[in-house]
Amino acid sequence: MKSILLVLTACTLVFYSCTNATEQALTENEKETLAQEVETTINKMMDGMKNIDVEAAFESNFLMDENFRYVDIYGKTLKKDAFRKAAHGVFDNVEKIEFEFTTPIIRIIDRKVAVVNLTYSGKYYFPGSTLAWSPCGSTLVLQKIDNEWKVIHFHESIQESEFVTTDL
Repeated sequence: MKSILLVLTACTLVFYSCTNATEQALTENEKETLAQEVETTINKMMDGMKNIDVEAAFESNFLMDENFRYVDIYGKTLKKDAFRKAAHGVFDNVEKIEFEFTTPIIRIIDRKVAVVNLTYSGKYYFPGSTLAWSPCGSTLVLQKIDNEWKVIHFHESIQESEFVTTDL
């Protein structure tokens, strides 16, 4: 009886250690491969923005679920529907767009999470008016879901503000 109990205890410990094994650290090659995958998603987003295509820029690259959040340049947090409305409000009414993007800085957190930082500036040409802005910093959090990288959080901020440029 003691031997059966000992075997059962040993099997339980082996099973428990296998199911709770920590994920192995990423190799540099794995990080590079994952970063390239993330960069592909970011490039699709930037191309969609340049081509005035909300679907290609955001909707196909963002996980538009109830947990999605966008923090706009004014610090206001928008959920998916408000973000869609804001994006369409600009992209559906603009005639031409010019963007300049920096090279994305990609940090791979693990096999399923990445953080991307980039800066861009641009100009929107609306019928009868033009809107240009100074460099805008962006932070995007991406999650790999069903073998695709999706933006789950997007935060933008204008790099130059009255506070920064005012002589105190």
